[in-house]
Amino acid sequence: MSLMEGKDYEYGLCNWRDQLGRSIRTDGCILLFCVSGRALVSVDFKPYAVRNRDIILISPDILFVVNDVSESFAAKRIEISSWLFDEATFTLSSPFFDYLYEHAIFRTSPEQWEQLGVWEDQLRWIMRCRSQKSAYVMLRNHLQNFFMAVESVVVSEGTQTEILPTSPARRLFNRFCRLVVEHCYAHHDVKFYADELCITPYYLSKITNKAVKISPKELIDRQIILEMKRLLINTDISIKELATRFHFDSVSYMARFFRRYTGYTPNEFRKQ
Repeated sequence: MSLMEGKDYEYGLCNWRDQLGRSIRTDGCILLFCVSGRALVSVDFKPYAVRNRDIILISPDILFVVNDVSESFAAKRIEISSWLFDEATFTLSSPFFDYLYEHAIFRTSPEQWEQLGVWEDQLRWIMRCRSQKSAYVMLRNHLQNFFMAVESVVVSEGTQTEILPTSPARRLFNRFCRLVVEHCYAHHDVKFYADELCITPYYLSKITNKAVKISPKELIDRQIILEMKRLLINTDISIKELATRFHFDSVSYMARFFRRYTGYTPNEFRKQ
């Protein structure tokens, strides 16, 4: 499920059962409030457990994949457009954005969760507003209050040192992940990403191995497979067009690549 073209926001429930093994993508921002059950996810290739009262923030340059969910898992989902996200967060500091990229999942206390419920009640009231212009302005301000509140909580709980700019190596890893999201269709080689980061492939390998103990080539290939799965499931794209879109030299080479990671050819996966 993704934001429909021309809409600034969507709000509803999700259970992620149709997202298993797939990356969740957005052009703007997705906020998720876990209300029951548990889930296993990976954020920039690092595994995390999601449970009741967790808040999740997914931005366009975060690699977010759902690996498993319990039968009782449910979350309230708010997706906002890139334009609305920019307007709601322009007051946030750069170090705090660094913190968000490092901490996409927030654990809340019972008191904070109760306050979030009040905020959500107000959100639903705003969405019922008949005036589209007034609703947009109120929603922008309401979301801005949410992000500013998260920033103030992070600072007030004594984590000032955590929101200082991250290490140069970690910033390079974060940039690498964002580049992979943006360019994995056309560029499968490590050298391209190393050149974009102005470092050597060897140094990029050291960075990814330190961060997630995985080589940069494997991270690139994983993202390619996730994107291919997403297209095979959600569209009627032909296998030939799939190979063209991902810049493979031939359909047979792409099929071998896909089978190596999934155990299926693209056609077999689509049938499954």
